[in-house]
Amino acid sequence: MTVVTILGAGGKMGNRITKPLLETKKYQLRFVEKSEAGQARIREAGLQVMDLDEALKGTDVVIFTTPDALVRQISDEVVPKLDPGTKILFLDPAAIAASRVKMREDISCFVCHPTHPPVFSLLGETDPAARRDYWGGGLATQALVFAIAWGTEEEADLVETIATEMFAPISASHRITVQQMALLEPALSETLINGCVEVITQGLQKVIDLGVPEAAAKDFCMGHLQISIALLFEELNWKLSDGALMALKHAQGSLFRDDWAAIFEPENVLASVKQITGGDK
Repeated sequence: MTVVTILGAGGKMGNRITKPLLETKKYQLRFVEKSEAGQARIREAGLQVMDLDEALKGTDVVIFTTPDALVRQISDEVVPKLDPGTKILFLDPAAIAASRVKMREDISCFVCHPTHPPVFSLLGETDPAARRDYWGGGLATQALVFAIAWGTEEEADLVETIATEMFAPISASHRITVQQMALLEPALSETLINGCVEVITQGLQKVIDLGVPEAAAKDFCMGHLQISIALLFEELNWKLSDGALMALKHAQGSLFRDDWAAIFEPENVLASVKQITGGDK
């Protein structure tokens, strides 16, 4: 039986992946958690917290579910203790893209990240609870991106299987590189998408402050947000109206800098992942 050690097992992501992995009955799971609150959550679930050194002995796979800002510190402690042949899995590309994890040639390293359930895929879910599983908490179907930082295809197959099981239900696992994953997150998702949505929320509040009733403004905003996504991502065989196209053209000049796409330049992506994982040091 494959031995899998989960670091940060008492946190939000550790808890998210534990249940589906337990349900497979394929793995011997070991749980490591430093915080007292996290340890209490693990014990409340009827599971045992293990000492780090004990958990790492003979483990096949180590999954880091720890915060990005702490990954370098934790990996500096963990990686030297690993047995040769151990496979490590990170749930975000930032630490690897920022070279925060020291490479050992006798272990292998992989990165995965769930896409979260796509907007329009949720409409196809038959369970009402699944239709509201926006994060991907085990009810709604989502996809996954997976990258080999270093290691063999045989090792990757094992770890990718674990990744798809712990984020199930999964519609597809897309093999990409670590650098490509960093373009998706943080650049595309956290910088661009979150930035645009934050501006939308500010715009909504602005019209409310200008006197539009809050309920009317929210209904109008949410409905138009959905139809705009459907039209601009060609989910519908319709086109924006002439008036909407004129407003869009004006928006591109007044809302965005001409060089906004520089967020995808390698040096800016590197600066972002370094900031996320502890700064320039």
